[in-house]
Amino acid sequence: MFKTIFLKEMKDVLRDKRSITLLVLFPILMMAGLTIFYDKILTSDHEDEFTMAVESGTDSELLAQIGTYLPTFTIETYSNVQKAVENKEVQIGIALDPEWKGKLELQETVPVKIIFDPGSQDSSKASTLAMAAFTKWQQDTVQLRLAGQNIDSSVVEVFQIEAKATKDEDNAIASFMLAILIPLLIPIAIANGSYPSATELFAGEKEKKTIEALLITPVKPMKILIAKWLTIALLGIFTGLLCVGVISVLMNFTTELKKGLATIINPAEFVTMSLVLIILFAIFIAEVQMILSMLANSVKEAGYYITPVIGIITFPMLFMFFAGETLNLPLYLVPVMNLFLFVRDAFSGQLTASAFAIAAGSYVLLIAFLFPIAVKLFGNHRLMLGK
Repeated sequence: MFKTIFLKEMKDVLRDKRSITLLVLFPILMMAGLTIFYDKILTSDHEDEFTMAVESGTDSELLAQIGTYLPTFTIETYSNVQKAVENKEVQIGIALDPEWKGKLELQETVPVKIIFDPGSQDSSKASTLAMAAFTKWQQDTVQLRLAGQNIDSSVVEVFQIEAKATKDEDNAIASFMLAILIPLLIPIAIANGSYPSATELFAGEKEKKTIEALLITPVKPMKILIAKWLTIALLGIFTGLLCVGVISVLMNFTTELKKGLATIINPAEFVTMSLVLIILFAIFIAEVQMILSMLANSVKEAGYYITPVIGIITFPMLFMFFAGETLNLPLYLVPVMNLFLFVRDAFSGQLTASAFAIAAGSYVLLIAFLFPIAVKLFGNHRLMLGK
């Protein structure tokens, strides 16, 4: 009898076009769009091309020197450099003393004015590159002057600095992007996947007055409740696993984002743990949505209760910046937050079995705590029959 009720609930839910949309199309489109977007962000970092404005009449030798130190910049002449930057015609403007060459020969200071817009990310980045270029030009000039005085340039080198990264920089940036993308989208997709069935199987049946006929059948209410809960949870699990599959496929079509996967030390262990947490989270969120749907008298009212829960899933991303980067086991007790921590720590190479156990255990305890509440609500016929 349990199997019959379960199959009946699944058929009822899958007849709804909203369910199919949220189960299949929404995750695919969302994951595809954001994966391509994040990959484009990383790709654009390697293809910076800026336009620089210089004053009209600037001599060709200066333009050649600037072009040597800033090969990716396109140099254009303007009568009013500052106005060109303000009008967004160029990213930055450069103004040098017209007597720059003579001052260099006399070993005098040459005034350089770099004009940029601090409110523009491109302009700020271009100004940083320009400052670095003039610093390099200055160093080369100093070395030439020292050589002219028969002085070894090493006398001005106080420190010999060598920066050594613990991991590949491109991989680290890509892994950071994935650590935000994966735990943000998959839980939302799971919650959206189980949303239509949660509202329909309780609040919807109240609204259509079909719940009464179901309650008077010779089936224990507990079995009916579990069948409905299992239906909601399975749809959420399906959506979560679909998202994982979509990401896995899309990674093969990205140029930069897939580099982040190289930072995971034990991929098989990570995938196994991820699947367990996806299943537990889907069961947990289905239980929450089920309880809220029981409290509603219509699908519309249930939507008012459940929608904020889906929104709350994004909150942990805001707190991640204050949580610190070291392994923090107590935070693994917090629902949803532990999903963000799990992915972040996996990509940073500090995930432990104890952290996973705490996260999984917290969901098991929450599920066990909420189930008696769901049973009590479902056993309240006055509540379940609605108005």
